[in-house]
Amino acid sequence: MEYIAGPIIALLLGMKFTDWKVKAMQSKVEEISKTCEERVLETNTNTSKAIVATLTPVARAIKQLNEQVGIQ
Repeated sequence: MEYIAGPIIALLLGMKFTDWKVKAMQSKVEEISKTCEERVLETNTNTSKAIVATLTPVARAIKQLNEQVGIQ
């Protein structure tokens, strides 16, 4: 009896432990995924604002140069 029950109980306990660990890791992965998505969106927004802030004076200067030279 012990030869059959022991391995079956060990198998069931191992399966339960594996299921528990998989669910724990899955929740961590989902949490990290959400955090990464938020950071990417924030970074994209900040980068776009920085690029516009950097290029606006350059565009104005080019426009003034073109007007001074006579290129329209």
